[in-house]
Amino acid sequence: MSGKDSTYWIGAAMPFQLVRAQKVETLQARNSHRWKNPPFPPSLLWTSVVTAMAGLLPTQAWAHVKWFAPYDVAQQPTSVSNVLTSHFILVLIGFTALLIGSFLLEQISAKWGGRLTAPGNCEDLEERLLRAGTGAFFVALFATGGTILTPELRTTADWSAWLQLGIAVSMLSGRTCVLGSLGILALYDFGIAQYGFFHLSDYPMFLGLAAYLALTSAASKQLRSLRMPILHVSICVTLMWGAVEKWAYPQWTFPLLAERPYLTFGLPPDLFMIVAGFVEFTFAFYMLTGLVLLRLAVLGLGAIFAAAIIDFGKLDAIGHLPILIAMAAMFLHGPTPLHLWLHDTSDSGFRKARTAGIAFASSVFLFLALYYGLQYSEFGHGPRGQKVAVSAASASTL
Repeated sequence: MSGKDSTYWIGAAMPFQLVRAQKVETLQARNSHRWKNPPFPPSLLWTSVVTAMAGLLPTQAWAHVKWFAPYDVAQQPTSVSNVLTSHFILVLIGFTALLIGSFLLEQISAKWGGRLTAPGNCEDLEERLLRAGTGAFFVALFATGGTILTPELRTTADWSAWLQLGIAVSMLSGRTCVLGSLGILALYDFGIAQYGFFHLSDYPMFLGLAAYLALTSAASKQLRSLRMPILHVSICVTLMWGAVEKWAYPQWTFPLLAERPYLTFGLPPDLFMIVAGFVEFTFAFYMLTGLVLLRLAVLGLGAIFAAAIIDFGKLDAIGHLPILIAMAAMFLHGPTPLHLWLHDTSDSGFRKARTAGIAFASSVFLFLALYYGLQYSEFGHGPRGQKVAVSAASASTL
């Protein structure tokens, strides 16, 4: 959208980027009296932690299982009592402690976090990246045919492919992005009609992407400034919802683990799925609520998803392209007004970390309740069959 100014405004006269930069400087100054002479560069420590967490899980754990293995969303998920085992609770406590440590580390890193928390000041580049990535994604869907939005959402309707091509064409100009947004919503609605709301609840990222594109065509700079917060939330919710799937339906992944037993690092498959879910949930939660280490979290999780393409090839590359492009834009953008608002408080570093830990543990149970409640509301306790999604054999035709 080359014709639009990249400086956004809040109210009548205050530049949005200036407000954003001032808030970051205030947050940094508020913590500058703490840990003035730490014995190590904190950002280097966190980079090591991110790398270690990324390496603990093989890339196969991050491939979307519905694209590669048979599954049935109408099947009753693992009972809550069998999910909330002693192993689950212990892993929850461990990752809660890790998240609290991350927020405490933010206080140590405040002095070095200027570049990590600085506004990206490259909204035009972010927009062009998202438009190009969205266009490429829908061209790929059009070229392969028979897919609604993701590899497992198969269809015989010809019109969907032409709509996908139209969405790709609409990305050529910022002014026509709103048409692409409407096209994405139409495909999402078509997916719900074919596969049910519960299945499509895996992909709120498409709703966030549609909102981003619609606001890209808006004339109001204040409205356009909402694009990244909305996209950020939709990506993080998508990841946290996907983490819950690992706990509710671990049996979908067991065949892949049986074929490659070395992937579990000696852990029992059920315990491995618990850990895999918590790694994804924790990364996503921090990306939604963190500040100083936000870009490193995005980089760490994005690297894991990108590495999975090596193992799973074209299918995984096409399926994960929207989320990878969105995470690249999130890395460029840095903290959004939502992040600054969450951290614009006079609370001490310890109180912030404690609040984050409580919010994290509460979010785990909230997402579990929503996931199970939505599945039950649509399917009850017995399989219906009419909305059972396709197996890996049909999804792998991409």
